[in-house]
Amino acid sequence: MIIRLLASLGLLIVFAGLAFGGGYLIFNLSSYDPPVAAERVYPENSPPDLPTNEVISPIGRSSSSGLVLIDAVHRNTFRDNELVTLLSKIAGNGYATELVGNYTLTSETERLSLFGEKLRRADALMVILPRDPYTTAEADLVENFVGRGGKLLLIADPTRFHRSNTLAERFGINFRPDYLYNQHDNDLNFQNIFVRQFQPDGITAGVDEIALYTAGSIQSPSAGIAFTDSNTESSIEASGAGLSPIAWGNSRNVLAINDFTFLIPPHSSALDNGQLLSNVADYLTTSTREFEMSDFPYFYGSGPGQDVDIVTAQPSLLSSGTEVKNALAEDGISASLQTTEDFGRDTVFLGLHEDALRVSGYLHAAGIRVDDTLSGPFGEDLSLEATAVAVLDPNRDRHVLIILADTPEVLGKAVDRLLDGTYRNDLVNDFASVSSFATESK
Repeated sequence: MIIRLLASLGLLIVFAGLAFGGGYLIFNLSSYDPPVAAERVYPENSPPDLPTNEVISPIGRSSSSGLVLIDAVHRNTFRDNELVTLLSKIAGNGYATELVGNYTLTSETERLSLFGEKLRRADALMVILPRDPYTTAEADLVENFVGRGGKLLLIADPTRFHRSNTLAERFGINFRPDYLYNQHDNDLNFQNIFVRQFQPDGITAGVDEIALYTAGSIQSPSAGIAFTDSNTESSIEASGAGLSPIAWGNSRNVLAINDFTFLIPPHSSALDNGQLLSNVADYLTTSTREFEMSDFPYFYGSGPGQDVDIVTAQPSLLSSGTEVKNALAEDGISASLQTTEDFGRDTVFLGLHEDALRVSGYLHAAGIRVDDTLSGPFGEDLSLEATAVAVLDPNRDRHVLIILADTPEVLGKAVDRLLDGTYRNDLVNDFASVSSFATESK
């Protein structure tokens, strides 16, 4: 009996082993290919508002032939790395880019001071989606900048909050509160419209078709640059045909674009978007900026081959010349001390009133005369004693700054005022200043 039980138990163990082994071979030795995961397509539009905005890749100034400023002092609703395509094209043209501010809340007084100082250096300004409105004083600064040949690029977007019109209205531009859409012909989404009608222009050169991803329309006093077709509609009009998402302002120094998303990769490379951005970069880096004396020292270039000669008319003025040279070096401007003028180079001329004959041509052009007295566009003639006069000759090919005084000590004081910026209180016009030190002890 015991033998039968042991035999039955043995058979059960054998059968169990066979069953386990067979299952193991079936489930572990055969191959298994997992199903292909379904591809999910997510919308690429940026969020309508950016509550915080860290600077991911700081933009700094380098030696170049010009400077493009980017407004980041009005809590602007963009990130600088979203501009990588446009910034790379600007850099390729030899221009530097620099942020004004760091996207944080800043008082109106601080903004005005920072903006005024930065604009003295710039050839162009980009204003993108400002969340805080421009004050009257700030708009005055930008309007003056544009009036002197500075370039302005305004970019808005109907899906992101902005107060762009507080500045744009100064130039006849109105970013309308609509968005453009096309339900018949689009780039996978009715808001992703194609634009194929362009005004012949430098901005549209080589551009046949672009894709805009969250575009709105622009009202402008001048002709538009790009126009929507008959299938495109506006959210606030029955028809969007012939509306302009890209337009000039009241001059060719102000360009407005009502779509930010197309600048962001990969949209920036769709169709002819890249060519359009190249043309925008060319526009920003073709400088027509005219500098005034208040812009010192930024009318001097900092790029290769743009050295400045500091001409000292007398040996006693060498220390003042060295002071100017060192100050220019702090701003990245290379300078060298000379005793004679090279008429092909930018120059700072430091002399006494008795040296006026050497620079009489520049003085005459500014309406300044130095003989027994100092006369010019400031009313009655002035005594030469304890007086300094500074004149900027604004030739576009060459800038010559002249400072004359009655003694080396007075010239030194005038140089100090030049370098600390207080000379701006002595300006008699855009290109001349007169400083009196008669009440100061010598």
